[in-house]
Amino acid sequence: MSSDRVAVPQLLARLRRQDSGRPRVTWYGADGERVELSARVLENWVAKTANLLVEELEVEVGDAVRLDLPAHWRTVAWRLAVAAVGGELTGPEGGAAPDVLVVADGSPHLDGATSGTGAGVPRHLVVQALGALAFRAQVVPPGALDAAAVVAGYGDELPAVVGAPGLFVPAAPSDARVLVDARSGDDDGAALDAVLAALAGGGSAVLLGPGSPDPERVAAQEGTTPA
Repeated sequence: MSSDRVAVPQLLARLRRQDSGRPRVTWYGADGERVELSARVLENWVAKTANLLVEELEVEVGDAVRLDLPAHWRTVAWRLAVAAVGGELTGPEGGAAPDVLVVADGSPHLDGATSGTGAGVPRHLVVQALGALAFRAQVVPPGALDAAAVVAGYGDELPAVVGAPGLFVPAAPSDARVLVDARSGDDDGAALDAVLAALAGGGSAVLLGPGSPDPERVAAQEGTTPA
């Protein structure tokens, strides 16, 4: 399986041209939550998130962005948006604070979190609510941005960013519909990589988050193969 750099605008446009209404990301969560994103809807979420990154958070090519989020459909949108604007994804290791830190609403990592210019403090702190019908986060520290409350107000077209290196992912077999099991909740990024690989291959992914149904039942319902 080869690995390539993929420009996010071209990737999303290709998926939309193939079939704008076909499910591309289907996410299962706890309590029967199921969210399905077509190519058109996924592109819309990525565009709005990318515009938030550029206009509100002032992210430029090479700026460090850390996504402290579980395997979730919103995380897919964030990953694609960060790549679209040329942000550099970083992990918890290292020591240097990222320019932007995105944390899930309710995460214990929010305790004492702040944003600003001090050592070890991210320039921007963003709280992302994860509930399917959540339009606001429950806990937003002073100075932090509530992503769910503001993202809908941003533009539906991807920003033109010169020098964005694109997304480095292995392409899955062409047109595959893969099942990605992230129910353990301790994913190190591999689940999201598998989702992005499926998209890069022109296919789709069904992502199982913590508390989601039995994978064998979901696979039968969704017509998937393992990632």
